[in-house]
Amino acid sequence: MIDVGQGDSTLIVTPQGKNILIDGGGSESYDVGKNILLPYLLDRKVTKLDYVIISHFDTDHVGGILTVLEELNVKKVIIGKQYENSENYEKFLETVKNKKILVMQVQKGDKINIEKDVQIKVLFPEEKMIEENSINNNSLVFKLIYKDISILFTGDIEKIAEEQIVNLYFRNNILKSTILKVSHHGSKTSSTQEFLELVHPKIALIGVGENNLYGHPNDDVIERLKNINAKIYRTDNDGEIIVEVNKRIKIQKMLN
Repeated sequence: MIDVGQGDSTLIVTPQGKNILIDGGGSESYDVGKNILLPYLLDRKVTKLDYVIISHFDTDHVGGILTVLEELNVKKVIIGKQYENSENYEKFLETVKNKKILVMQVQKGDKINIEKDVQIKVLFPEEKMIEENSINNNSLVFKLIYKDISILFTGDIEKIAEEQIVNLYFRNNILKSTILKVSHHGSKTSSTQEFLELVHPKIALIGVGENNLYGHPNDDVIERLKNINAKIYRTDNDGEIIVEVNKRIKIQKMLN
């Protein structure tokens, strides 16, 4: 989980060396792509991205991605269906058209086989989309699965979307995940008790800016995560968070 300030960005490197970038941070007043994300990737010799996944088109998730699409070799971009157009979405469409980048639009039920033992299962949104705060609540929700380890990515979904997801999956074990990327930077509008109990992660990751204006993460959300015994890591306190998965999970924080 890359420390992009008040935003989300995660780089996945698979056992066979494929690179997957999930969201890219962003700010209205600061070029996160140029100043943080691109230097971060180049410093790690990442010049090719096999997949870029955009959970939704809020600036703090997609702003840095637009720079990456311009500057790096990107093979495929995965997005969800859009309930409404936005300025960021229009910029994205223009960029992928100019750069001739393949775009895959996915929805609930789709599966993407990345390589042996690594796959993505798309859990949300459904065909009928949510009208209320539609960009956030129709974020892509998907599980990245490697053998018996899974990470649930939730974009910026809020209570209304979580309730739909709980209704879809409460009868089975599909939501249960080893690691949860906590929705909406730990906002009080998300991470309901019912949702967290079904996911029941061992580890919770929060992408959040230090001393941000929104009060993220919310104290009640932190309390609910503690109540399900999740180990919490957050980029404002811990900096970049490296999760290494082999026979066991090893966590490294860049700030102590």
